[in-house]
Amino acid sequence: MHRDRLGWYIGVSSYWFATSFKWFILFFLLSGQVQAIVPGGEANTWWGRIVMVGAIWAMIGPGLFGWLSDQCRSRFGRRRPFIAIGGALTALALLWLGAADQVWMFFVGYLLLQVADDVGTGPYSAIVPEFVPEENRGRASGIMGLLKLIAQLVAAVVGVLFGSQILTMYAIMAVLNLICAVWVLYTIRDEPQFKGEAQVHSGPLWDRARAFWRPFAQPDFRWIWITSFLNAFGFYMILVYLRYYLSDRVLPALAANSPTGFTAKLAAEPLTATILVAVVISLVGAVSSVIAGRLADQKGRKRIVVVAGWLMFASLVPFALIPNYWVILALAVPFGIGYGAYLSSDWALVSDILGSDDGFGKNMGLWQMSVATPQVISGGLGVLVDTLNARWTGQFYGYTIIFIIASFGFLLGSTLIRRVKGST
Repeated sequence: MHRDRLGWYIGVSSYWFATSFKWFILFFLLSGQVQAIVPGGEANTWWGRIVMVGAIWAMIGPGLFGWLSDQCRSRFGRRRPFIAIGGALTALALLWLGAADQVWMFFVGYLLLQVADDVGTGPYSAIVPEFVPEENRGRASGIMGLLKLIAQLVAAVVGVLFGSQILTMYAIMAVLNLICAVWVLYTIRDEPQFKGEAQVHSGPLWDRARAFWRPFAQPDFRWIWITSFLNAFGFYMILVYLRYYLSDRVLPALAANSPTGFTAKLAAEPLTATILVAVVISLVGAVSSVIAGRLADQKGRKRIVVVAGWLMFASLVPFALIPNYWVILALAVPFGIGYGAYLSSDWALVSDILGSDDGFGKNMGLWQMSVATPQVISGGLGVLVDTLNARWTGQFYGYTIIFIIASFGFLLGSTLIRRVKGST
């Protein structure tokens, strides 16, 4: 049952806090683990393949488990059993990755983590559109975006403190995941079992498959999916390869110019240097998400998304072209403003256009595919990055090219959002 109170919104968003914490630190941590065991010059290739394998599953997982939760008739509610099982399995997958020391173990562990994550987050993503009235969704989305960004700040502190203790890091992620799963389960303990009940389709397999993909028949859903895909594409092109970009191209120059002191220490620790950039983005984004969340209810979601996309585009182009650490750190400020504003509005936007007649869990899961699919592409481009870097030895132009491509993802996504008619 919806309660228009800050405590309720925080409780409902708590599992996103754990999810954001986990994925924020995981990409930087795992990429370092992979880099330590694969041959020189092939880190982007192998790390990209691991991301791609997990993302292939994530293209269908959220929609599948969201649909299964729509059909659930448990006395505990429709979403809660999946969140509980997904939270527990995610903790186990994290502990596996913490103990991994061979490439095949990373492949298996990352795939298990994606499956476990989708078991919980597919059904969990239905809570906002299912329980929150339209007039409050901007606030709910803003608080959700704020918690995601605060989670990244907390993850950054934990990464700096315990980054060299791999198993400890994974244990912290696992425990936090369990705590937040219990918190959201408590918050929605009075979840109506059959609110917005989905149709249980029967008949020929083709008819059931067509019903499953029905949201794509709506032009608004197609446009919101495409724009979300483009923004996620830009985001993951940066996130997947940021640590390698800094360690290969940016930090060596920083070390050469500052052989001693704090700067030299920063240049010698790629994980810390990467986290510092991410911290600036998250800190600025946290403030931006709160302000933009309220503006989204007052001025319209689409306007916020457009401005956010242009800010991220304008920040990323010089980020790709100027391999100077302090310039990159400064550019993280406007990028963070855009990123926070985008997070505050995208969830409210998609909630506005989805109906409940076909199942909130399944429909939100299908929308989440737009976030997973770009990971397949970004992961597959690891080979291209290594190939281009080898073509121009010492220049590392592979990173420049993919970051420029990413910037146009943000630009195009912010432009096409105007095509959506069913939300302001």
